Amino acid sequence: MKKTIFLLFAILPVLTFGQSEFCDKSFGESYFPLEIGFEKHITWGNAFYVEKVTKKKEIGGKEYFKYEQDFRNGTVYDLLLRNQNDTILMYNEVKKRDQILLIAKPQKEIRWETGKVTEIDGSFETPYCNYENLIVVENKYSNGTKEKRYYKKGLGLVAITSKKGIKGICLPNKEEAESLVQPLSYVGCENEADKDKITECTMKSIHSYVIDKLKTANIKPLKEDGILKYKVNIAKLDMFPK
Repeated sequence: MKKTIFLLFAILPVLTFGQSEFCDKSFGESYFPLEIGFEKHITWGNAFYVEKVTKKKEIGGKEYFKYEQDFRNGTVYDLLLRNQNDTILMYNEVKKRDQILLIAKPQKEIRWETGKVTEIDGSFETPYCNYENLIVVENKYSNGTKEKRYYKKGLGLVAITSKKGIKGICLPNKEEAESLVQPLSYVGCENEADKDKITECTMKSIHSYVIDKLKTANIKPLKEDGILKYKVNIAKLDMFPK
């Protein structure tokens, strides 16, 4: 029994896990990226919207980015934003002037009219990612309500919470969602063409590894043919239980 247990743990170091690029997606060093091509999906209550930067526009000699929030139901909000020393300014087309949307700096207790930075090493776990090193901003609105918004460097807003609970989180698009589910693989098999081939390669490699180890472990061969089964419980953080 002990030899079998040792053999199982000998296999573990050569197993790997496919990592999704979604959780590490980045558009630079800013906590509120403004560049053409930026896009991400955010839930908002029972709905969701797509945020994206579509083009540039010059107003009064200053360059702004058109920041589109499309709820895919006919509702679209267009914001004109620019970054000035990590302060995200929004152009108010009625008042014809800028107003501070966010001070995207990892400095605790920075304040502006509608918000303040309360944490610079915040964390937030969603069904898709475990985000760390977030800026956490508390926004207070004119009607007295408060929200917390979580910003990730290179991606921007990843979660919103209120007194009632989670209001929104960053979602993967269709391609990113598919990449989140990756098979357990043997080292060297992760670069196969598709999931079926990764699985086939992994099973063959584990079989060869086990046979080789059994030959060198002085374990007597079984008298009858059969299937040797292992049950491995894997934590969410890709760590094996002791």
